[in-house]
Amino acid sequence: MPDAPSAEADALVGQEQRAAVAALRRLPPRQREALVLRYFADLPEHEIALAMGISRGTVKSTAARALAALGRMLKEDQ
Repeated sequence: MPDAPSAEADALVGQEQRAAVAALRRLPPRQREALVLRYFADLPEHEIALAMGISRGTVKSTAARALAALGRMLKEDQ
């Protein structure tokens, strides 16, 4: 039987997820939308572009800026 994660490990994962969601909520709406469509809805770039009414290039740059901002926010919160 594989080792089960400890209660402490589960608590840390939950805390990290809450921090990530809190940081996501602090993003500008367009950046948040791009990330949610990509990573939560699992849509490809061309479908995100259609849904948001922007070009694929704008999807890429918006998502890249959003991920960079999320990284900075999460680093600051540590």
